[in-house]
Amino acid sequence: MNPAHEPAPVRPDPSGAAPRRRVNLGILAHVDAGKTSLTEALLLRGGAIDRLGRVDDGTTRTDTMSLERQRGITIRAAVATFASGDVDVTVIDTPGHPDFIAEVDRSLAVLDGAVLVVSAVEGVQAQTIVLFRALRRLGVPTILFLNKIDRSGAAPERVLAAIAGRLTPALVPLARVRDPGTPGAAAEPCTGADADWIEQATAVLAEHDESVLEAWVDPARSADEPLLRSSLAEATRSGAVHPVLCGSARTGEGVEHLIGTITEILPAPTAADDAGPAVAQVFKIERSPAAQRVCTIRMREGTLCLRDRVDLGTDRAGTVTGIEVFAPGGTVRREMVAAGQVARVRGLDDARIGDWIGARRSPAASSMPAPGLEARMVAADPQQQADLHRALAELADIDPLIAVRPDRGATRVRLYGVVQQEVLVDTLASEYGIEVEVHSAGVVCVERPARAAEAAARMGDPGHLLGYSLGVLVEPTAPGSGVDLVVSAPLLTLPMHVYGTPQGYRSALLGYLAAPLTEGLHGWPVTDLRVTVQESGYPPAGPRAVEVRRTVELVVRAAIRRAGTIVCEPVDRFELETPDTTLSGVFGLLGRHGAVPETSRTAGGIATILGTVPAAEVDALRTGLHTAAHGEGVLETAPDHYAPARRTR
Repeated sequence: MNPAHEPAPVRPDPSGAAPRRRVNLGILAHVDAGKTSLTEALLLRGGAIDRLGRVDDGTTRTDTMSLERQRGITIRAAVATFASGDVDVTVIDTPGHPDFIAEVDRSLAVLDGAVLVVSAVEGVQAQTIVLFRALRRLGVPTILFLNKIDRSGAAPERVLAAIAGRLTPALVPLARVRDPGTPGAAAEPCTGADADWIEQATAVLAEHDESVLEAWVDPARSADEPLLRSSLAEATRSGAVHPVLCGSARTGEGVEHLIGTITEILPAPTAADDAGPAVAQVFKIERSPAAQRVCTIRMREGTLCLRDRVDLGTDRAGTVTGIEVFAPGGTVRREMVAAGQVARVRGLDDARIGDWIGARRSPAASSMPAPGLEARMVAADPQQQADLHRALAELADIDPLIAVRPDRGATRVRLYGVVQQEVLVDTLASEYGIEVEVHSAGVVCVERPARAAEAAARMGDPGHLLGYSLGVLVEPTAPGSGVDLVVSAPLLTLPMHVYGTPQGYRSALLGYLAAPLTEGLHGWPVTDLRVTVQESGYPPAGPRAVEVRRTVELVVRAAIRRAGTIVCEPVDRFELETPDTTLSGVFGLLGRHGAVPETSRTAGGIATILGTVPAAEVDALRTGLHTAAHGEGVLETAPDHYAPARRTR
């Protein structure tokens, strides 16, 4: 970072008051488990709002996009803050729909802890398991909250058993539910007077705390409540144990107990030197009414001040022109933002989601795979096609997980799912005034050469007016090998006066290959090939670099046409969990969607199947799994390899 001025040291509070602690808290859940409603209840009890918003009415504080209000789902991560005692809790409300898992993943990187909401009626659902595993993988301390205890059909004990079986047995319940499934349901906190709770908590914590273990095995001692709560806080922060609370976001039951637990045991960020260089993560970007980028950042270290010049990486930088720190009731303009805080920053017009400000010193969320679907978008009004491409390019520039490319009067966009596609179409209409038609949505494929082929263009050939001669051989290579370049032409025939060295020539040609390999005979990128330069020549005056580049593009395209290409579709590796009583229907479902099971195992009534499945079938497989596994199936996939497509577009 190259600040325009050194940030002023943070002066101690003259009143002598203890510094406030900060907790950045994520709220995560399966769709409709009550995540956004719980966020509203936390803000209400924390004094940040004076009236409870409702998802159904579109009045929630965190679902601010009109599309979120219309659909009743969270699309973009939202931020709000409330205070409890000496703790400022910044709540980050994350999407729950699988299409927006990238948004969730990026939000997890800035958390100090999380509340995973589980419906006491529906119980552990597919996305619940996926989210819990992501939290565990990233080491985010997690509290579980059983919501909807007042709804008909609520069964907290059944759901708690399902959590122990499907998520983790390392659970310490902190409340018991009285009269579940009725309007009068209440969550009663567990105390040291409850001998059963003392025994249950001791048994769990003894596996992670020597002091508790010694008290458990020593007949002359017993674990008391202060020891257990201290141990629970430490084990929760390390991610080894998970407290479980109960309540109703709709009525507010159990919410105060949840707030007390959050502020008692979830870790506030360790204070770094506030006068040091700023280190921060950008996890959300919005467009202001003036079409400027407004970045939401989590400060990791140091202090960021107005007019600071900051490094965004990859030759990008920006100057901070505005800072709004999140505070109870909304955002407040400030001259600076310190370590541990979340703020909205203006002036970083080249920033992208996922950027780090300053040196990257803290671990980030796991990298997300690239979007696996591609849709062809056309403006309903042909006169707006150029505007559409610019709008999509702008959105892609903000979010590196979206990719766009022109395609014969249209624009192709890469996405994670159909819902995300629908939201993007609505965004283009509402924010850019462009109505869009979507065609030929499908998976992103690649092309591989079908056979070896040669091509050449020599000076003096009819139609070849460039001052450079080139002959190449294109050959298919092993799947997954990428692009290789070999130069076998005699050294004296290479234009060294342009590129300096043979390595300089080879490096330049590798760059020139990008254009002819971007789109093959079927419109997909060409990969898994070797290009061998067999012939090179130029006149005494020597070619210009632009003539070499254009000749490379011309000749390589010709060689690929002669070789022909095979379209290969992506294949994902999957892990599927389902009750063992549903195996027959699930195996039938896998067969209908071209999946290839490789191994399976069964434990505790749950069968786990590993194998591969065409990426194009994943959405349909996930949809069908809900019925085949009676709503209890979990499917996780990851890109694995490409195989010859069963069909081409």
